[in-house]
Amino acid sequence: MQPKTPKNMKRQLVLILLFPILALAQQPLRRADAKFEQESYISAIKIYEHLANKGKGTAEIYERLGDANYFNANYVQAQKWYEKRYALNAPFPEGFLYRYSQSLKSAGMQEEAQKVMAEYAKEKPAELRVKNQTPTLRAQNSIKKGSDNFSITNLNINSKYSDFSSTFKGDTLLFASARPRIIANQIYQRTGQAFTNLYYSVKTNDTTNTYSEPKLFSKKVFSVYHEATPVFTKDGKTMYYTQNEVKKNHKRKLTNGLNKIYKATNENGKWVDQGVLDIFALDSIRVAHPALSPDEKTLYFASDAKGSYGQSDLYKIELHPDGTIGNPENLGTTINSEARESYPFVTKDNILLFASDGRLGMGGYDIYAVDLNVPNALPVHLGAPINSPFDDFDMNWDRTTNQGVLSSNRPGGKGDDDLYSFQNTGTPFVFEYLTNIKGRVLDQTNSDSIAYASLVLLDKSNNEVARTLADENGNFTFENVTSNTAYTINISKKDYYVASIELVTNLNETILKSDIELKKDTYKMEPGLDLAKVLEITQIYFDLDKSTIRKDAIVSLEKIIQALEEYPSIKIEISSYADSRQNRKYNKLLSQRRADATMAYLIKRGINPERLTAKGYGESHLLNPCVDAVPCTEAEHQQNRRSTFVVLR
Repeated sequence: MQPKTPKNMKRQLVLILLFPILALAQQPLRRADAKFEQESYISAIKIYEHLANKGKGTAEIYERLGDANYFNANYVQAQKWYEKRYALNAPFPEGFLYRYSQSLKSAGMQEEAQKVMAEYAKEKPAELRVKNQTPTLRAQNSIKKGSDNFSITNLNINSKYSDFSSTFKGDTLLFASARPRIIANQIYQRTGQAFTNLYYSVKTNDTTNTYSEPKLFSKKVFSVYHEATPVFTKDGKTMYYTQNEVKKNHKRKLTNGLNKIYKATNENGKWVDQGVLDIFALDSIRVAHPALSPDEKTLYFASDAKGSYGQSDLYKIELHPDGTIGNPENLGTTINSEARESYPFVTKDNILLFASDGRLGMGGYDIYAVDLNVPNALPVHLGAPINSPFDDFDMNWDRTTNQGVLSSNRPGGKGDDDLYSFQNTGTPFVFEYLTNIKGRVLDQTNSDSIAYASLVLLDKSNNEVARTLADENGNFTFENVTSNTAYTINISKKDYYVASIELVTNLNETILKSDIELKKDTYKMEPGLDLAKVLEITQIYFDLDKSTIRKDAIVSLEKIIQALEEYPSIKIEISSYADSRQNRKYNKLLSQRRADATMAYLIKRGINPERLTAKGYGESHLLNPCVDAVPCTEAEHQQNRRSTFVVLR
């Protein structure tokens, strides 16, 4: 064994002396990482910034500084540190580019934000939040009126602390605030502010939208930790709200748990805590921000439960009359993404408002509206001034007065998050889903275009919605047709049979294309020709002992009308018939009433009465052996209750 030389001993001594120094240098970073993992972002930021300012910044420190600020909604500061990390051009962690892009938006750097988002889209092309960044024409054009006509005002009750998540109870506004109470609050390590409590304030002036000095709401119900986002039933006797679950640890001391939805009831003027609403029955799941449907049978909320698409998703659950609840249901990918969807609110007319940073927005949380009355409707961005490049969320909107309150941390406020009143100053916000029907009219035999064909659009009740002519190339368009609706198009052109097609306009498509083929008319419009045969239409049927035009007959009558318009010189006889289940005299009169009713409909639709003759034939021309005393089915009798259309000249 080689003996230690003085040189070796010196090297060993240097290493021994350096080890405590290196260990000591690592201690702040370990403390910062521990604070970050505990979501004590304010403390973590101080340590990370100290290291960065001392020239010890690394990719990990820049990432952590960006994330700590981002998760605390300090997007401009997040952008500063993300930029330093981005400049190192090393492999980026999961979601880094998305958060950086969102932060760039808040910092007013839109072009840079688009560039970074394009990088992220290449990295994660299948993500919902990436697809949501593509402007959806349907979502942008599905508002009929007034979405941007809002005035917005910072409320006088805001403090320098976080004030947010409001709800109305009559003229009383309830909201969450981190302002310190007389009794010292515990400090929430994530924000460096006090845990939030619920406060209330009464409107004192409608003109100036002024509220009274806020007071603490019901001290007995709540904990020393967070309370927020209250919602009341219409009778004011039940309240759902968000609170940190308070549990006993192994030393039987109260500790701060995750957000849960709690229920309280008003008994003899006092609020009584009914405990946590056991939606998922798991301690490790966050559940927050309750919202009631207009009929109060459904509770909407946000959660990070297993099976969620992102950091938080929107869910709903049934509330049963006996106080029990149903099974939670995720609202799906039309609304949710890999990012954050939260703060739901449902208006009286069943419009769901929610906040999201997983869609094409202005930066941070933006507020979106989706019409729950229409299946598969897409969320619509509400635009400025409701939204800004910062966090805008928790919109409480009374659609009767078109007023409400939202929360935002946009610049120019009094504190962190502030409450803003808003009013729809122009035409009220109304959803209207529109699409265009386009196509070509073609010859069935050779696919040549047919110029100047006549087209009539009918709704499901066979009312005329619109009419148009195809152009010289057979192209036609019906503009601004209501989506998610069934229609019939009747098409006519001289020397062709009248045709009809049925179609349904899709909710989330702005254009529905449908080409139409017409068959060449091999018949001549000459006396004795039955238009029912020529036009290949269903017979005009009537109910037993009735002469009223049935709805299922209107499409066929519209074809007759179009044929008469295409051949303005012809005259027709409307021939009506009855079955044999009355005496002959009665049936003769009944069939005449049917012929007259059919003729009246054609006249009402614009046909000259001089071109029409109405004649009832009773049971004199049965189409089957169903004469008196012969047993027949209803379908067989129905064949004899009909009208035909015979060309006279």
